[in-house]
Amino acid sequence: MTDEPTSAEIHPLDDVFFQTPGRLSRAFPYSLLAAGRRLCTPEEMPIAHRFNQHTLIFTLSGKGLLEVNGVSSFLREGTMAWLDSSMLYSHRCEPRHPHWSYLWLGFVGYGLDMLFDSLGVIANPVFEMTNPANLEALFTGILDEMEGNGFLADSRCFALLAQLISSLVSERADGGSGGGTVQQLQRLMDTVRADLTYPWTVGEFAAAANLSQAQLFRRFRQRMGTTPVDWLRHERINAAKPLLVVTDEQIGRIAARCGYPDPFHFARDFKKLVGVTPTEFRRQGHSDK
Repeated sequence: MTDEPTSAEIHPLDDVFFQTPGRLSRAFPYSLLAAGRRLCTPEEMPIAHRFNQHTLIFTLSGKGLLEVNGVSSFLREGTMAWLDSSMLYSHRCEPRHPHWSYLWLGFVGYGLDMLFDSLGVIANPVFEMTNPANLEALFTGILDEMEGNGFLADSRCFALLAQLISSLVSERADGGSGGGTVQQLQRLMDTVRADLTYPWTVGEFAAAANLSQAQLFRRFRQRMGTTPVDWLRHERINAAKPLLVVTDEQIGRIAARCGYPDPFHFARDFKKLVGVTPTEFRRQGHSDK
């Protein structure tokens, strides 16, 4: 955390970094749009810009005031807020405090609206984080990567953003409504991601989550906005993308490493989800470096 500044040291600060994604930005399910750091005072007007994106706000020091649809929440040191900036909202330094210092980022992506709803963020947008030092490191890592460019910088930004989103899921799952189901699905996804080469079946998915197959389908679609099989297909294709660009390994071997023993099946799914063949994706990635 940053040291607490005195009133004489406080000067408004607003550093903003914009992501300039390469042609392969669609390779990732989440896309970072902008990020920054801000130090503000009670005299400044509230921020209420309306965008069609999600925003994370991590408080470093001081105290902020967030209003969403007329409901107020305090943003204290070490907490993280998640808001959908297409909604009616505003945030500012809490008037009785000399300053509010925070990091923020704006992003869009696959399944975020469903996850936002399932975690009850509209009713409770502030997350009490158990390890704020790690979150600050993730935010600052994203800011550092945004000064770079190319596929590798984009991929590192995505990886850091995915960790932030995962931390919110874990935090709300520990104590929020429906947390047990979120924890079950998170454990399932972590297990599957650790061994994408395994020929997973729906029955094994259900057993790993300790749910019936009917419960699995219903809760997976409710929480993730898709079916378990479709989610697995996206995970395998997403795992293959960086391997195609950063290695010279044969495409058939990459397909097998990502759970596709049949290269034809891999190429068909890849073209369907990404819009180009694995060979074209590799060629574009090499030219984008």
